[in-house]
Amino acid sequence: MRTLSSSSRSVRPLAATLLLGGALMAAEAPAPAAHAIPRMAVATFGDGAGGVYVRPGVAHRIVRPQRRIRARAARSGTLLRPRALLRSASAPMPIDADVWARLRHCESGGRYDIDTGNGFYGAYQFVLSTWRGLGYPGMPHHAPPAMQDEAARKLQARSGWGQWPACSRRIGAR
Repeated sequence: MRTLSSSSRSVRPLAATLLLGGALMAAEAPAPAAHAIPRMAVATFGDGAGGVYVRPGVAHRIVRPQRRIRARAARSGTLLRPRALLRSASAPMPIDADVWARLRHCESGGRYDIDTGNGFYGAYQFVLSTWRGLGYPGMPHHAPPAMQDEAARKLQARSGWGQWPACSRRIGAR
């Protein structure tokens, strides 16, 4: 027959393991989604005295029900970054001559011969390496307007509107 002291020695490690496992499982419980929590609950902060106050202007920055977290591949592994939901209701803007004219006006004031001195050339503000990567000779601002227009269309078809981030947003192209 076992004595009480010998059985308590074998029960203690088992009980400690079970308690630790339960605590770890409780700590890993999934948190509710941000859109499921009321804005006021998310924007409340303790004031140290047991009371709670809401910082004005914080709730709209914390809760973003229109955003969704999606995994994205990166060099350092998989990163989770918020990405805006795609808007299927709005159709993409048709690419016509007016869009290119507005882009030219935004980028360079519509001037094909502009050399701003900051490494960007021509009506669409090409970088020299991009211009050469598209297969065009010489400098972009020395090329005829038809060649610059062709290069811009080729670049947009290959890489999208992100080549002109500010102006494409401003004119509503993306």
